[in-house]
Amino acid sequence: MANSDISRPSALARSDLWVGAALFVIGLYACWEASGFDDDSRSYPMILGGLLAAAGLAVALTGLLKADKALCLAGPLRVALPAAVVVALWATALGAGGGFVLPTLLMQIALLWLGGVRGPLHIAVYSALITAAAYTLFALVLDVRLPAPAVSWLV
Repeated sequence: MANSDISRPSALARSDLWVGAALFVIGLYACWEASGFDDDSRSYPMILGGLLAAAGLAVALTGLLKADKALCLAGPLRVALPAAVVVALWATALGAGGGFVLPTLLMQIALLWLGGVRGPLHIAVYSALITAAAYTLFALVLDVRLPAPAVSWLV
């Protein structure tokens, strides 16, 4: 009888461990970025960052505890890492005076393209609708003060 431990992969080879760790770090970064917002705007992004960090921790722990079969890292990382970079750039643009609308629109364009949406018209319409819905929800419905652009002509 062959030793089954030889074919059993390490927990460190699981993609859900690394994706969960990345989500955890991004959630903590979002909380850190939100800590610089004013008192009126700080709570909602901090809650979302905390929830993202908690979800990432749950995914990472599941990856550690259920290391029973190997998962290829190439597929998830091919999308997760660029998406994480896009979200980090978005958060940086919000904090650097880019306003809300333009960074959010550009983030949606990038995430839709990474998610497999093709066709410039589809991407433009979807990203504009998502950005308008986010602006309506946060600024008009929830009355959250969104980051203002550093220059008046920037949307």
